[in-house]
Amino acid sequence: MSLIKRLFRSRHIHDDVGSWFKKYLRDGLVLDLPAGDGVNSRSLVASGFDVIAGDLFPENIHGKGIKIQKINLEKSLPFDDEKFDGILFSEGIEHLDAQVASLRDMARTLKPGGLLVVTTPNTLHLEGRLSLLLTGSARRNSIPVVATASCGNDTVNQDHDSEGVYFGHIFLINAFQLRCYLEYVGLEVVAVDTTRYSINSLLLAPFLYPLAWISTRRVLYRKKKKELSKEAAKTIMRQVLSPQLLFGKKLIMLARKPDKTQ
Repeated sequence: MSLIKRLFRSRHIHDDVGSWFKKYLRDGLVLDLPAGDGVNSRSLVASGFDVIAGDLFPENIHGKGIKIQKINLEKSLPFDDEKFDGILFSEGIEHLDAQVASLRDMARTLKPGGLLVVTTPNTLHLEGRLSLLLTGSARRNSIPVVATASCGNDTVNQDHDSEGVYFGHIFLINAFQLRCYLEYVGLEVVAVDTTRYSINSLLLAPFLYPLAWISTRRVLYRKKKKELSKEAAKTIMRQVLSPQLLFGKKLIMLARKPDKTQ
């Protein structure tokens, strides 16, 4: 995609979500969560998928051909093993403390060969890296996590199944962490992407990119580093230092469940 298109495209994913799944799946059943008002579910239905839209507030979901179900992401998914061909986990992981457990549960409900698409704020874009250095927060317009004021809505939501506080972006996760978690639960990362590019990150590139490249390479290729093969280090470096993650404010990671029968 050209630089100009990246600068002026939507910051939302609903225009692209169908194409991501179509690239790896011909059709099938997709779980969308948290579904919000169903905007991504409607795009998936339009792309030919059967969709179950799950959210803590299912009354907000609307759209033809969508099966709606109340789902609390703080609890195990109420589905059998290997039920779904695909799962869209959009803008949810940064609100959860038990991130590995949630991803493991999603891996459980994916069929072999199934696709999990995770989207979350990208803390590794260049503007975010500079903001983290100067303010302690990778999100320039947000206060650092220092008190309950950082929890977003700091009042107890009476409709919340756990009767707990709704956390805002307290549990932000970067591309290194997300990749690690996905592989830990048995999934294979196949691609990374983003939506709109940040103009500020592009302007910072001449100054910060050389430092980011040198520093990342030094960490991944240390002589005493035995955890990664050279091929794995090369793949991670290519993804983390890609234009999508250096300039995009949204991290989109696609992972597949291995099909051991093939």
